[in-house]
Amino acid sequence: MKKLIMTALAGLVLVAMATPVLALGPVDVNAELGLHSKYVWRGMVTSPDMVLQPAVDVNLLGFTAGFWGNMDTSDANGYESEFNEIDWTIGYEMNLPFLNLGTGFIYYRFPNPSDLVPEPEETPSTTELYLHASANVILSPSLTFYQDIDKIKGGYWEASISHGMPLSPAANMELGAGLGLGSKGYIEGYFGPATLLPSVPEVPGSATMTDAYLTASIPYNLALFFTITPSVTYTTLMSDVKDIVDAADGVAYHGESDAFYWSLTGTFTF
Repeated sequence: MKKLIMTALAGLVLVAMATPVLALGPVDVNAELGLHSKYVWRGMVTSPDMVLQPAVDVNLLGFTAGFWGNMDTSDANGYESEFNEIDWTIGYEMNLPFLNLGTGFIYYRFPNPSDLVPEPEETPSTTELYLHASANVILSPSLTFYQDIDKIKGGYWEASISHGMPLSPAANMELGAGLGLGSKGYIEGYFGPATLLPSVPEVPGSATMTDAYLTASIPYNLALFFTITPSVTYTTLMSDVKDIVDAADGVAYHGESDAFYWSLTGTFTF
């Protein structure tokens, strides 16, 4: 475990050392490494044990290209010290005086699918289109819509708010909350049509609540280009999908419809 963490940290430092020259132009680069006690995505516990999540984003004139990965540190999913998810993002964001608008695509690739699907013929993957809007007002309300255009054929809405409080010249307390809603296709794609309950909406485009979360973090600027952020998050599945996971008797998403986890993330910004 120690060797794995040191290797990942060394890789992040090399990325950080290789990119300062980009700061001379209109290019912004963010490189980060997160250590999380669990990997929870939209309320679904996909890894119940500690994970490493490196990420790199490059921004130029509103356009963004990014890489994100998840690596399990245990064999809970059958692949220890290997990437089991790699996401690629390309998008564009427009910053207006009181409103930020964005759109783009996320390509999800799962390079170690042996425990996800039996004898896959190819590496499972899927692609989402997203539309995002946030307001520069109190509580910073945000709304993002994700439409899977590949394997899932479903939509997901995420509404969130956040608020920051200064603690010192170098640190803030940031509080956030979010609510997720999924369409029938989304719920069938991630929770299985055989287990759907009658109340899941049948009308295309409609949605039911799927998850909610509360989070608190304290970003601390250790140096000009480096920030370390400890955080804690509570997340829960809701309504029908919560019943589906609870009724699966520990099979679906490791039997956890509620999760509490901590994170420690280091970020280089240029």
